[in-house]
Amino acid sequence: MKKNKITILCLLVFLISSCTKYLDQVPAEKLDEPTLFKSKDDVVKVLTQIYSANPDPLDFFGGNLGMCGDEGDFIWSSYDPYRLDMGNYSQTFQVYEKWTEWYKQVRTALYFLGRIDECKDEKLSEQERNWWKGEAEFLLAYYNFLLLRQYGPVPIMTKIYSGPELTEAIAAGIPRPDYNRAVAYIDSLCESAAGKLDITFSYADRVGRANATAAKFLRARLWLYAASPLYNGLTNPATGRQYSELMIHGSDGQDLLNASVDVEKWAKARQAAKEAIEIAATGNYGLMAEPVIGLDAYKRLFTYPRGGEPSRECIFYAQSPSPWEFNQHALPLSWGGYSGICPTLEHANEYFTAKGLLPEDDADWVNATGFYEYSWNDKNISIYNRFRKRDPRFYSNILFPGQYSYAMLTGSNESTGSRWANNSDDNKNWFRSWNDGQDGYANKRGRDYTITGMLTIKWLPRTATSNSLGDNAIPIFRYTELLLNYMEAAFEDDVAKGIDPLGDGDMFFAWDQVRSRVGLPGVKAAYAAAGIPLTVNKLRELIHRERRVELAFEGHRYFDNRRWLDAEREGGPKHGFDIQKSGEEFWNENYVFETRLFNMKNYFLPIPQSEIDKNRQLTQNPMW
Repeated sequence: MKKNKITILCLLVFLISSCTKYLDQVPAEKLDEPTLFKSKDDVVKVLTQIYSANPDPLDFFGGNLGMCGDEGDFIWSSYDPYRLDMGNYSQTFQVYEKWTEWYKQVRTALYFLGRIDECKDEKLSEQERNWWKGEAEFLLAYYNFLLLRQYGPVPIMTKIYSGPELTEAIAAGIPRPDYNRAVAYIDSLCESAAGKLDITFSYADRVGRANATAAKFLRARLWLYAASPLYNGLTNPATGRQYSELMIHGSDGQDLLNASVDVEKWAKARQAAKEAIEIAATGNYGLMAEPVIGLDAYKRLFTYPRGGEPSRECIFYAQSPSPWEFNQHALPLSWGGYSGICPTLEHANEYFTAKGLLPEDDADWVNATGFYEYSWNDKNISIYNRFRKRDPRFYSNILFPGQYSYAMLTGSNESTGSRWANNSDDNKNWFRSWNDGQDGYANKRGRDYTITGMLTIKWLPRTATSNSLGDNAIPIFRYTELLLNYMEAAFEDDVAKGIDPLGDGDMFFAWDQVRSRVGLPGVKAAYAAAGIPLTVNKLRELIHRERRVELAFEGHRYFDNRRWLDAEREGGPKHGFDIQKSGEEFWNENYVFETRLFNMKNYFLPIPQSEIDKNRQLTQNPMW
């Protein structure tokens, strides 16, 4: 109790010291409580502080839990991803502990909204004041959503307590709300923020800040989660399995998640995504595609310069992080990289074939054996045949053994094509991760090596060198996710209402946009050509796979697995190539590099025990 009281009462101290350190623009003594909201220059420091805990989408070390699904492996055992995979965490030994940090920003946002009208500085226009209120409301909604996504329903703070009211609140405790109430609160903040903000960045100094499109985007993501099985019925629709053991209970024993399916939530999710797409269009947001399609149209989304206006697909992005550190940890040993961010073979095998089919539905891929050999630039190169004729996103995201060029996309003119990177040392552009190769286990440096024989290159510009790895905008909200959200919500809404989703033109219009950008045929056309019927379960699988491929290594996988009630896939054996072998023995797809632990309690992270001890009405998550 005492610790909680001190934390709340020290809010001003936190604001003053943090703002001063973060911006370092004014003497510390100026930012005391009586004068903090006198000057426009000081007010903006408080607002900027609220942005400071916006998680880096690429921070796999301990910042973004969403990076820790089953799409990849992080080789280093001293960081949170390994502890998560091995089940080495608890209420008292936390991984990805963001509770304290995000609640600090919730309190800061509430404090800002409660005091901004005290500022009478003539330099602060009423338009700016309104914008700043909208930004604070958006950030308040955003941090509440992050808490909800990671821990389930958490206590809602709507004001800063002080005096006798603080003493009373500490004594009584603050209960967890039910999920519907939490969603309604966040939804109201998004709507209020959208009404105050401009649709896009109307002034140069507002680039990178929240706008109305971002607020509508957050609302669309919120309702997608609210409609999903984990939060809406606790039943996997594909298998029929019930997950009643995941029900979260409040201090009075009430259910905090929906025990039965509310079919109207998918309609709300569909409408929210539609509204976000519409407002994005008015702000000139949309897919980056024309006039380029294929690999380049996708690749350039993740190598767009961070300075100035980001790409039209990037609606809200991380302003301070850069992918340089992520790339350094992912790149081959021959580049001076650490080679430790490694796609699993399970993920590599998820990418569609060039026919637009799931690999397991394409007989050519299923029956592929051996290698394709070609010569280029005086190099005799062998390409594993299962890595040929694949979805262009495969070549953008994954550096696979033997990769030198992108020439294997279609199978025509395969002796020419552009390289995966344009390093001045051409030898470094040929990735050789078998044991005795330049990037292989025999050349490892300490604990730095690829454990699967593959690496992640999604965020690496093709023009990068060993010394210049890119400084690019990292999208948190990008337009394609809205299309994917709409597709999923429209499909599930149709199924819930007994409507045949194959007749949903709007759903397939959104889906075709995602696929046509990378040069893949539409799902209907691809499966008609293959003579494979599109059942409800097949369509659901394809929608989930499209999302896993398009949004790979962007921080969605972990949470998607859970909301779909499909997180058990994260446990068990994980496969790669046999990195301690060379020659034919290296290409063993049955090689298990790690067996991961998964327990049903891993659907939610545990709430820190210290918070349970401080709040008498705060209940722990299931099975912890």
